[in-house]
Amino acid sequence: MLMAFTAAVNQSMAAGPSITLEQLRDSTLSIGLALGGGGAKGLAHIGVIRALEEAGIKIDYIAGTSMGALVGAVYASGFPIDTLEKIAIETDWKTTAKLFSPGLSASGFVDGKKVKEFLYTFYGDKKIEDLAIPFAATATDISNGKLYVINKGSVIEAVRASISIPVVFTPVQHGESFLVDGGLVNAVPIDIVREMGADYVIAVHIVHTVLPSQEKEYIEIQSEGDDKKKPLTLDTLSHRINEYINKIKNQKEDVKPTEKNALPKIAMITQNSVHIAADAVANLQVALYKPEMLIEPDTRRINLYEFYRGKEAVEIGYNEAKKVLDALK
Repeated sequence: MLMAFTAAVNQSMAAGPSITLEQLRDSTLSIGLALGGGGAKGLAHIGVIRALEEAGIKIDYIAGTSMGALVGAVYASGFPIDTLEKIAIETDWKTTAKLFSPGLSASGFVDGKKVKEFLYTFYGDKKIEDLAIPFAATATDISNGKLYVINKGSVIEAVRASISIPVVFTPVQHGESFLVDGGLVNAVPIDIVREMGADYVIAVHIVHTVLPSQEKEYIEIQSEGDDKKKPLTLDTLSHRINEYINKIKNQKEDVKPTEKNALPKIAMITQNSVHIAADAVANLQVALYKPEMLIEPDTRRINLYEFYRGKEAVEIGYNEAKKVLDALK
């Protein structure tokens, strides 16, 4: 379900010149793919790319933010989309939990070492300049909000910076800057892929929430008295996270996480904060930069960390892309 704001954007886009799928497939236009963030939700990008491949659409440029950077870099490196989809579908929740093993510091409770090891299986020591498709990732300087576009150097470091959700992951240092998730200031890098040379932009915005931008409610909150609970400190948080990981290690492969053994609440709070802001930024970017094609997989049912639901996410992306592409026929 699209928001009224995005629907208005789509209507304004539809008023301009249109192109059929056959014309798009056979044209000499340079096609750019702008992939937004979304954690496990972003596995929907794999389904979108598969649908584009089936339609015979060749991608000439890719710009990605957060999970869009991860998937985009894999595809840009020449990794077959079918193989990537197989990996996404076969990833179980226990493997996911290991990626988020805590390495608590003052700036984030996951240091990202396991994630970098995981990324190495896709990229190895490749540099962005050597990828089969021109690629760029976005990241944000957490100290001042400056947008960084990473289009050179280590693919792993570029992706690691772009996926660094504040508080969850420790930032990546670049000189005197500390880089975190690019989605904070550029949720769907439409402008970046255009600057790279794309004539026709396909933007993929992973829908996290439906923002009731035209609705508000006036309420009154009653005090329930002083909170007698023990305050949460870094030490107690570290203890809770380690307890959670130890539970995972002792559980069977076929046991899925429940509400009782879910990720720490602070991670959920951070996730929702980033995603609510990202959806608002994405809608503004769509309105401002007007991509020629907008695909919005509705992944609200999937949690940021639920990578074991890869099959569902891929199918959502594929079905939404097919719907948009069929409308061009």
